[in-house]
Amino acid sequence: MAEEEQKQEECPAGSPLWMCTFADLMSLLLCFFVLLLSFSVMDAQKYKEVSGSMKEAFGVQREMRVTGSPHGQRIIATEFLSTPMAVKIQDDIDEVIAEAVKSGMVETELLYNGILVRMKDSVGFEFGKATLRPKFKKILEKIGKVLAETEATVLVSGHTDNVPLKKGSSAFSSNWSLSTTRAVAVVEYWSKKFKLPADRMSAAGYADGQPLKANKTAEGRAANRRVEFRIQASEKSHSFKGLRELLIDKDTSTEN
Repeated sequence: MAEEEQKQEECPAGSPLWMCTFADLMSLLLCFFVLLLSFSVMDAQKYKEVSGSMKEAFGVQREMRVTGSPHGQRIIATEFLSTPMAVKIQDDIDEVIAEAVKSGMVETELLYNGILVRMKDSVGFEFGKATLRPKFKKILEKIGKVLAETEATVLVSGHTDNVPLKKGSSAFSSNWSLSTTRAVAVVEYWSKKFKLPADRMSAAGYADGQPLKANKTAEGRAANRRVEFRIQASEKSHSFKGLRELLIDKDTSTEN
């Protein structure tokens, strides 16, 4: 006689009770990572600066083949100079020109130890002239107050397109004299208005030597006509200069 099969207990319908707790946990983790992603902000400019500093610090593969040992090569970068003063300058300048940036009159670019302010020439000057416009003076006054309150240095540079000045259309003989005079006009305004010392300011004219875009189109030429302020924390304000560059001297290495 065959043994009677043992009766098997039927499983209750539905998922086990622990699945509810597990599903809640997974949902919370998903919400957590979504919130992290939404709060994160990718600053492309800072990413490029960090990646550039790392490239300089650790070096890159060169195409040139060398047979001997390297001598006099920089093996540690010195670009890690960001200090609280540099961060303060960046924040203060961003704050005072926020409205001008929103309106499109001004562009900014963060530097590792300061900030670069780029002003369209149509905002600051009339065509072919180097006289500061009233709205340009208002922006210069805001920036000048920051310079006066901090030990920052500034390089004012004038830039033009590659179109030569026509005789009679301007008091200047070339784009060189026009770009230089415009930069000097900004420096003189800050010097008179805020008594900034000469050792913290400098002016330069580059004409069409440093274009941002190709001068083949009207849009490109308009972008190239500009005035730039390279504002940086002075060397005196660096409380920590990071790792200094280490140079391997050939003579010293051979003697050892």
